[in-house]
Amino acid sequence: MAYIIENIHLMKGQALVNTNMMVEGERIITTTSRLNRHQLMRMDADKFIMTPTHVLFDSSLPFSGSFKERKEYYLNKFILKGSTVLFTAVKVQFERQLEEKLKQAKSELLDSPIDYVLGISIPLRLLQPQFIRKCKKIKVPAIFIEIDEMSNLLTMPWGWIKEALFPYNCPIIPVFPESKHKKERQQQLYDWGDLMKREKVPAVYEDLKDSTPVSRSILKKTGIFPGKSNLHSGGEVSYNLYNICAETNQRDEQGLFFQSRHLAVTVDKGKVIRAGTEVYYRPGKGENVIIKTPGFFTDNY
Repeated sequence: MAYIIENIHLMKGQALVNTNMMVEGERIITTTSRLNRHQLMRMDADKFIMTPTHVLFDSSLPFSGSFKERKEYYLNKFILKGSTVLFTAVKVQFERQLEEKLKQAKSELLDSPIDYVLGISIPLRLLQPQFIRKCKKIKVPAIFIEIDEMSNLLTMPWGWIKEALFPYNCPIIPVFPESKHKKERQQQLYDWGDLMKREKVPAVYEDLKDSTPVSRSILKKTGIFPGKSNLHSGGEVSYNLYNICAETNQRDEQGLFFQSRHLAVTVDKGKVIRAGTEVYYRPGKGENVIIKTPGFFTDNY
């Protein structure tokens, strides 16, 4: 049944837009400032700030834990924070392990209550054209490379790597050893970004931190956006409603994530999964998100 959500204060990035939505099932039919002529049931969202649901990166999912432990993890790390999509990297040490490790991860995520995106994490030695072509064939949306020494990057065949990535162009994401010094970390990222831009290789130039929203730039480079974390005509009905108060009124989309105590409602693909203190936990409802075209969209806000 179609209905209208009216008086929406929609936060997209750093921009607050006032709009209305016509919704049916899992999809948004249209978003517009005028829906007065439609005689449909209406929901007033004037007391809330709406955001798309968050995509969170997590490199340490408790695959081996009990059902109770995994449930608590998904609740506390994702659902109660307004996230309906997790992004993780599956560790692969040898080329022959690629499909086996991904299959195993999918099996371990069968009871996930939220959707998931699977990248892979590999040692630098595996980043070779033959391996990349295998990743491209099975649509791996992100390749994390573990970098022990920056000097090792200089001997890599970047021209062949760039050619092997085309036309799928999943980004390469650096994973550096833990550093106690912020300046050293920043220098590593700067040198990495400079090299990737010079070689014109699709890549991410910033850190992905556990349990924090993936930036809009990375969502676009990996192709997770616009299918996820995006409220638009034809898109899925997945959103958060935050109570308007002094602590939420001047926040942007990412800042609202850290105000989860003011999160009132979370809707995932048209279904309410959190309303106030009530949480509706649906194990196995999560799906593996297949990315057709990484990096197709560019930043527009």
